[in-house]
Amino acid sequence: MKQYCRYCAYLCTGNGIWCDELKKEISEAVAKSPNRCHSFVFNPMDAFNMDKQYKPREAKKVKKAQCDGQLRLF
Repeated sequence: MKQYCRYCAYLCTGNGIWCDELKKEISEAVAKSPNRCHSFVFNPMDAFNMDKQYKPREAKKVKKAQCDGQLRLF
């Protein structure tokens, strides 16, 4: 799972965007981009849109090289 500050329990929004664990203000672009923060605690609610919940992407389906029981001619 990729980490985003917007789904972290320590992120507070309002007049600004504040990380309560790191004790610093961050920009909206940083909060919406993936990161590798060691203090990350998952919260399924989006900090910028309270109606939105985290929904992981579905894995891409791998295309089989050969159909079952059939040979490929080319």
